Formats: sequence, C-alpha cells, structure tokens
Amino acid sequence: MKENKKAILEILKKSSKKDGKFENLVLNLALQKIDSDSFEYDGEAVYTNDKKRLVYCMNQETSFTIPEGVEVIGEMAFRGKKALKNVIIANSVKEIEHDAFYDCDELDNIYVPAGVKVVRSYAFAECDKLKKVTFAGTPEKVSRHTFDDCDQLHDIIVPAGSSKFFRKELHFIDGDTDYLILEDPKKKAEIAGKKAETSEKKNKKEVAEKKVETPEKKADKKADSEKKTDKKADSENKSKKEPAKVK
Repeated sequence: MKENKKAILEILKKSSKKDGKFENLVLNLALQKIDSDSFEYDGEAVYTNDKKRLVYCMNQETSFTIPEGVEVIGEMAFRGKKALKNVIIANSVKEIEHDAFYDCDELDNIYVPAGVKVVRSYAFAECDKLKKVTFAGTPEKVSRHTFDDCDQLHDIIVPAGSSKFFRKELHFIDGDTDYLILEDPKKKAEIAGKKAETSEKKNKKEVAEKKVETPEKKADKKADSEKKTDKKADSENKSKKEPAKVK
C-alpha cells in the first residue's frame, strides 16, 4: 500500500518496542534521501513507488528476503538490525549502498549475487559476527571500506580468476588484514574442465579432417600426381633424344 513519510514514521513509532528513537532517526535519514513523499509499504519494508529501491526494512525478525525486482538496497536500509541473522539478496539487485547493513551484529554469512555491480562504503561494516562472504560474480566497484571492523571475517570467496581485482579494490595486502580472498574451487575446476573439453574437441576435429578427404583435396592430389608423371615422361624422352657422348 502507498504511504507518505509521516504515515510511515507513525507506523514505525507504533511497532517499535525498543530503540524506537534510534530507528526513527535512521528511517528519517533514509527517507530524506528520496525525493518523493509517496512510498510503497508492504508491512515489512518501505520501497520507492516502483519498488526498485528498498528504502528501509521495518521488519524486526531474524530473517529477511529481498524481493525480486529490487535493484538498489538503499543507504542505511538495514542499519542496526541487531536481530537479523540471515538475508537473501535478490538476483535483480545491482547496487548495495553506503551503510546498507552497517552494524548488523548477528549476520554471519552473506551471499552476493552475480548481478550486483556496485558495493558502496561500509555496506557491511561493523557486522561483528560476519565470518564468510561469497561473491557469485565480479562487481565493477567494491569500496575498500565495505567490510571495515568486521572482526570475525575470515573468508571472502570470489569467482575463479578474479582474486586480483578484489585484492586491488579492497586494498588487500598479505599480512595486513585478518581475512583471506579465496577463489571458488568449484568454479576453478569447472573452467579447467571446459578448457580441457575444448582442447579435446579441437584435437578430434583436426584428426577427423585429416581422415576425411573432400572432393577438392582429392582433385588437388590427382593433379599433383599427374604433374609428377608428366615431368618424369619429359625427362625420359629428353634423355633418349640426346646423343651419347664419345670419349
């Protein structure tokens, strides 16, 4: 249903059990980022009218699924959601804005779909229990401050062949941080398998081409053979005509 800013703030005020003032402040800031006074509210989260931007999550549950069609997870959309343990990011999401999941202390595992092109500063900062992040694809931009102060973060899994990009974006230097950037072993094996398969097909094709003679190749071979025969006959005729040398 469609609501204006004032109505949404009233809904939050009624539903908040604790930290209501802080949530009210965060929601106010999130709404101010949008140049509109009309929003879509489905009982769990606030979206822009076209539902392409998730403005703010009103849900206090441990799990949240971002619906397909959302392209932007807005600035501070989930900031300070202390109970949030699991979030499923829709494949349609293209950008995760500043502070989107800042200070979500219970999040321990994040899967970033391949469609995400930009991850802004502090998007997952201060997530105290975050241990593992998996990138299904390679974004165009990942802020160096994306995972600031994630003290338990150990593994960042990235697509095969992309670790150099992530190291550069995150300003990663061996021994300088507590986490590791690892290439997905499954995808690495898949790429190696595809290369081997392509090479095998190429070899088979070359062998088959050698075995199968086309009419053109047969004609060329016949012509070469006839030329050799003619040259041999000319050479023999010439030797017969030449008189024997007298010593």
